[in-house]
Amino acid sequence: MTRVLLATSNGTGMGHLTRQAAVGLALGGEHRPTLFSLSVGLPLAVGLGLEGEYVPSYHSPFIAARAWNGYLRDRLLAIIEETGSEVVLFDGVAAYPGIGQASSTRRDVAFIWLRRGMWKREASTKQIRRSGYFDTVIEPRDLAGDADVGPTAHERDVTRVAPISLVEVVEALPRAEARRALGLPPDGEVALLTLGSGRLGDVAGPGQVAITTLLESSNHHVAVTRPAVARNEVPDAAAERVTLIRDVYPLARYLGAFDLAISSAGYNAAHELVPSGIPTLFVANTSTRTDDQETRSRRLAELGLGLFATDTDPARVGSEARRLFDPSLRDEISARASATRNEITGASETARFITDFVPGFTPRRPSLSVALAERSQRAKDAIKEVLGDKRTEQLKRLLGRQPSPVGQRSEVRIADQLTAEADGPLPLLLTSELTEETMRAELPVEHILPGTSQAYRERRLDLIHNYYDVVE
Repeated sequence: MTRVLLATSNGTGMGHLTRQAAVGLALGGEHRPTLFSLSVGLPLAVGLGLEGEYVPSYHSPFIAARAWNGYLRDRLLAIIEETGSEVVLFDGVAAYPGIGQASSTRRDVAFIWLRRGMWKREASTKQIRRSGYFDTVIEPRDLAGDADVGPTAHERDVTRVAPISLVEVVEALPRAEARRALGLPPDGEVALLTLGSGRLGDVAGPGQVAITTLLESSNHHVAVTRPAVARNEVPDAAAERVTLIRDVYPLARYLGAFDLAISSAGYNAAHELVPSGIPTLFVANTSTRTDDQETRSRRLAELGLGLFATDTDPARVGSEARRLFDPSLRDEISARASATRNEITGASETARFITDFVPGFTPRRPSLSVALAERSQRAKDAIKEVLGDKRTEQLKRLLGRQPSPVGQRSEVRIADQLTAEADGPLPLLLTSELTEETMRAELPVEHILPGTSQAYRERRLDLIHNYYDVVE
């Protein structure tokens, strides 16, 4: 049995966490995968039958920004020891210095970066230079990957696997059962509208155009998703033929309910909808930092695997949506798209790679550049500790740098429930239970993996006292 820690960044949606969930399910009962995620969507992934522990991201307002990487390092080291993890698989664009510090401390543990490609051409290469934190890099392929012009496209020291998607490891419900579960009409055509979390970019504008256009046809009922991690959303339409479906995860299980779709063009959406054979208009989010959704969706359209528009061109969203009214065009797209289903084997390929990698793993010495970067980071952290938050931010502005997240040490008291008093320290919820209500609460949460030892709980209490201002 291989013990695998599946770590993810917070992201702006469910992408990183969903890929890791797919790998975790592919590892199956033969191995022990444990999720370790900065995403508030973790309860949804745990609902798939995986175990997992939540860790607050660098956006947390309760931990000093200058101390967060040390916090991440110590949380990683603690859970690695508790679970006996032999490998850490990290999925995220940002390779945090805290991960590098943990990998340098535990050279006996393999650290692997699961890094999707299709970065924007102009994306910063700073993160790519942090690949030295890891023993190897895995890149899941993209169905539109031959159009990739980003900085990862020609990286040589990378193992490439097939596209990773939950459609490989989650069984889709039959059409009637899926519609019944979602509260959709049993008969007639149903269109899916799923434009993402809205954490980056506008989903309301293109979403309203899409709903209005779809309702022009009396043949269509429209199902609009509202993810648990959403920050803004498509306006609720009052029309009788619109159903809002909240917190449905994984959507891959219910795709049989739909005849067509208008979707964001993120990696996970594309690699669930296309192989499921659903004729889809992909609306590229042009506000993403690294993900080149415009190139992905444009290339999918060129390959006949979908239609293409951008979130900044509502007129095109409307005109392309109308093209989906044509049954013959939908049949053509569906036939081509369904043929890609056999290419979606990346979750099992990644699982095999990990379990084959560990037995022969020999810790490699960190490169000089990584060692220097770690020393530099530690020096920066020490300087920030001396200056304090306010002076650090003032210095950054003088140097023309972006300010850090607002995080600061807050007075907290350790509690076992979410209730907050009007005055006094904030309750810090220390819990082994992970619920969506917990994630939505604007209070500090320290989650402990269920079933762990008393020694682990005591270590976590020590970390709480190290990184929070605890009032007894």
